[in-house]
Amino acid sequence: MKRGFMKITAIGIGTRGDVQPLVELGVEMKRRGHDYRVASFEDFKPMIIDKGLEYIHLDGKAERLTQYLITEYVKPADFLPGYRKFYEEIPRVLDQIADAVKGSDVAMYGICSFFTRSACDLYNVTAVRVFFSPFDMTNQYSLYSDRRDSIFNGLSYLSQEPAMNLLTKQLFNDWRVEHGLPRWSMFSDYRKQNGNKVLTFYPVSPYLMAPDPKWGKHIHVTGYWYQTEESVDLEAEEKLKKFLDDGDLPIFIGFGGAVSAEMKELQNRTLQAVSNMKVRTIFQGNQIDTSLIKGDCSNIYQIGKVPYDWLFNKVRAVVHHGGCTTNGLGLRAGKPTLIMPLALDQYFYGRRVHELNAGPEPIYVRFKLPSIEKIQSSIEDLISGKYDDGAKVASRVLISENGCKTAGDILENALWQ
Repeated sequence: MKRGFMKITAIGIGTRGDVQPLVELGVEMKRRGHDYRVASFEDFKPMIIDKGLEYIHLDGKAERLTQYLITEYVKPADFLPGYRKFYEEIPRVLDQIADAVKGSDVAMYGICSFFTRSACDLYNVTAVRVFFSPFDMTNQYSLYSDRRDSIFNGLSYLSQEPAMNLLTKQLFNDWRVEHGLPRWSMFSDYRKQNGNKVLTFYPVSPYLMAPDPKWGKHIHVTGYWYQTEESVDLEAEEKLKKFLDDGDLPIFIGFGGAVSAEMKELQNRTLQAVSNMKVRTIFQGNQIDTSLIKGDCSNIYQIGKVPYDWLFNKVRAVVHHGGCTTNGLGLRAGKPTLIMPLALDQYFYGRRVHELNAGPEPIYVRFKLPSIEKIQSSIEDLISGKYDDGAKVASRVLISENGCKTAGDILENALWQ
């Protein structure tokens, strides 16, 4: 591709944490003069438009994806049926993605939208992969193990490409044949396109996920895709402003979008723990039962949607599910972090935060919910002060990075050849 204007389409299928980084990169690429559009669910249309980017509609809802791939996820094999259920509900989405990609120079996609590759093949568009958790084989670490630098880590990656090939065969081969493309097989390779290795980005700090030197020059761990200028202060409701001003810095507790009986019980146990402790808390949970709190609960303030990059600068510590983007925002703000992972990359980032001495050991909640006493003990550990220095070190590293600029430079240099 000759040097000059590029038309880039980002396919944002996932939760807010999957879509927001693509939007932030879009701001950078638009600033450089490129045309950048984001195809995603209606959930994220306001965020995309507010950043001055073109929005393209895709069928589907983030809450359904969360249900199938996070809430109902227990073991790695659950990813396949969850993915299948989600896409069987939105049969038009591949046509919508093909329409969005048509005429583009570049299409960027993630693990939940890997079938975008078929649209790229149809219209001869350069594919770029964007992953938020380890996907390329390395012995250094794994999603599924606490081991470091072990051959067993490398072996854990062997199922990932075959799983994508199997899903493509089952869900998308009819579409490929209808559009004149060859059938995808179990021996097809998502890592290559027209014989070339596919450019791959990990929008996470190398401080948390170090690149493997064996990966090659087409794989890049760029730093988080956040804009580096300070966020505009939120026009927060008066009650929240008053709560923030009326005492010591609170902690933040949030549980993402997962909704289930199990998650309801976890939220209520956590609510009771901070109520017992009388620690000032900003609580973000859509399933809590405030009637469980005995006595005065003036130390707890419940919120809905609030920009984390604004809020995390105003709290003492953070407790959350461990998604890549949320985790990065908390560490960038220099806040000690306790993670209660549910699935996939959340396990990995929970371990890494503890290894970096930026927070306690993660509380694994999937197989057995922690007791109120266990949650209380971990939060007491979180705010004890022992992780403050580790969180500040992480903050200095993350603030020094500019993932959007790094990714923009790589995109231009790789494609302007």
